[in-house]
Amino acid sequence: MSEHRLLLIALLAGLLLPLGFSSLPTVSWWGWLVLLLVLLPASRRPLGRMLLACALGLIWSLAWHQGQLSEQLPQQLDNQVLELEGTVTALPEQTETGWRFMLQDVHSLDGQRLPLMRLHWWGGDAIRAGERWQLSVRLRAPRGMRNPGTFDYEAWLYAQHIGAVGSVRGGHRLAAAPALGQWRDRLQQHLGTSLASADNRRLLALLVGDRQALSDADWDVLQRTGTSHLLVISGLHVGMLALAFFLLVQQLVRWLPWHWPWPQLWLSAPLALCAAASYALLAGMAVPVQRALLMCAAALLLKLWRRAIGPVTLWLLAMCMVVLANPAAPLRAGFWLSFIAVGLLILGMGGRLHNRGLWWRWGRAQWVAFIGLWPWLVLWGMPASGASMLINLVAIPWISLLVVPLALLGSLLQLVTGLDQLLLLAASSLNLFMGFLSWAAGWSPLIYLPFPGWWGWCLALVGSLMLLLPGAATVRPLALFCLLPLLLAEQPRPAQGQLRVVVLDVGQGLSVLLQTAEHDLLYDAGARLASGFDLGEAVVVPSLSALGVEKLDVLLISHGDNDHAGGAFSVSRMFPAGRLIAGEPERLLGLSAEPCQHGERWQWDGVEFQLLRARLPAAPANGQSCVLQVTASGQAVLLPGDIRQIEEYALLSALSPAEVLLAPHHGSRSSSSYAFIRRLNPDWVVFSAGYHSPYGHPHPQVVQRYRELGSNAIYTGQSGAVGFMLGRPGQVRPEWRWREAARRFWHQ
Repeated sequence: MSEHRLLLIALLAGLLLPLGFSSLPTVSWWGWLVLLLVLLPASRRPLGRMLLACALGLIWSLAWHQGQLSEQLPQQLDNQVLELEGTVTALPEQTETGWRFMLQDVHSLDGQRLPLMRLHWWGGDAIRAGERWQLSVRLRAPRGMRNPGTFDYEAWLYAQHIGAVGSVRGGHRLAAAPALGQWRDRLQQHLGTSLASADNRRLLALLVGDRQALSDADWDVLQRTGTSHLLVISGLHVGMLALAFFLLVQQLVRWLPWHWPWPQLWLSAPLALCAAASYALLAGMAVPVQRALLMCAAALLLKLWRRAIGPVTLWLLAMCMVVLANPAAPLRAGFWLSFIAVGLLILGMGGRLHNRGLWWRWGRAQWVAFIGLWPWLVLWGMPASGASMLINLVAIPWISLLVVPLALLGSLLQLVTGLDQLLLLAASSLNLFMGFLSWAAGWSPLIYLPFPGWWGWCLALVGSLMLLLPGAATVRPLALFCLLPLLLAEQPRPAQGQLRVVVLDVGQGLSVLLQTAEHDLLYDAGARLASGFDLGEAVVVPSLSALGVEKLDVLLISHGDNDHAGGAFSVSRMFPAGRLIAGEPERLLGLSAEPCQHGERWQWDGVEFQLLRARLPAAPANGQSCVLQVTASGQAVLLPGDIRQIEEYALLSALSPAEVLLAPHHGSRSSSSYAFIRRLNPDWVVFSAGYHSPYGHPHPQVVQRYRELGSNAIYTGQSGAVGFMLGRPGQVRPEWRWREAARRFWHQ
């Protein structure tokens, strides 16, 4: 390996190293200066130069992260209402309930500078990019739900430099957007007049990077078919556009009636780069687009300088440039999936193109991406489409060679002449493509694989790479053996007679997983919010997969309120349950649930389960909650749903002491009576409620009541998901609290 590649690898390692820290070191600049002075004399040797490159990358990354953390919302402003001014940036998104947008150049009315923030205005006025607004906002620190295997919302916000989130209470427009500040928004609206129907508006995703132009059903189809990368402005499209412009300009120069006095490259390379940069700006410069643009720029500049550089070096250079510009970029899955896909193609296709046919090369490219990306999808807790390789054989050329060129030419024609026939033809071809994908999604299963641990994952990564190397046939048995930890990964399960209890962090809602040696029960499934965000799909399903659940023996929905039952449809679709039990089965429309029967008992693997229900006349929804009491080797947990104090009194005689109690109704003042707490005498009480709950859960009086009676409190809004193991000798204690167990320095 050349020294240039080794130096780039060392620089990249230094840039990435801080992302593994739970907290950033507080070494002063003098300490870093001393480190550099020590390393400089050693830089005369190759190893010394690598250490110096790594140190420079580390110093730059740490300095950048320290500066980024200083841009977060001040702690004293968390959950406070503030009057502020700012400028709308990027494309605002119209949701089912209002507008979601980014606000930059923000300061309070008393002049305090505030960070870039992501806001939501329920039922607010129309927002346009580039406008200046004065708003009344309830600000919150960038905080997300923390669960095993789920999307890290805080990392996503941090990677985009967002230092605060908030909900708008009201406001008024101070200034309209300047023409340049609103150009992307105006282009979207102008093209949208021709693409009036909902189906035709899908084309805006490819033209201006408007992800909102695709419906939830469209995204579901794209995910199931493994084609999500095609319906946004991706690196593939940027690279193909640059190549097309490069070849087109060269051809036009040859057709000129006069002699072009300079080398053709001096015109074709800059124009191709300008075309690629313009298209990248339309996309909002996402990481895959940055990667493609940087690789295009490097390749074209090297061609101008008549220098040859290997594809691996070019790939490493682009990766280093992206991370130098934004050391938090690797916190997004798109960074790795984009760069790894290109790296895999370089590895798997290198040296094989000159003596093979077109179809062999195209099929080989899909095989390389399909096999090579599996470990990375598992690492990020993302599902893979079982038929994506076959579908992409058709999908990539359809979109890249037909839809995108037609869309770009049609847009240009529509802007210049007002004729939209070509644009509508592009939309029709895209709609035909989506029809094909909808058909393919019916037989394309989504495959979730649990993370097999770092040793198993690294072994599977080696196996996938071995399959792609030249001469792979000789090592194929060994490669397949290395893949076994990925395909057969199993999470450790409780022993016979033991019970694992995992209370998930689902905000203002509830979802609890109970695991025995061979069985799984889910109690409640989180909410489906008014905005359309489904916690069952986004949080519960990936958490179950990460915790090793393959099927649910019982899905128990305590009652029909949305914060308990809203995610049940998504969960039952991904994990069909052997039994579906509900306190209010009549409210679970579309699901065949059996009613909760008071006193029903069963045993799994030496663990006792019992259903309880107060059955009071004319009780509201909360009062009809199905209560679950589980005992493992003399240690018990009680899951009471949202029962009120009157139901607590009615059930006292049927209750046994419990080491772990889920606070009824999220800690509401209407529940958790003294008699109830004394009867159960829990060591631990878990409050499943959102951070800064808008309902004031848990109520301070309730928290004080549990403290008086000797219970330790855990709040999922602060701790994230929490796990207990019952049935082992000794006192029951939390096995882990996910916010602490998986903490990184950007987490609140």
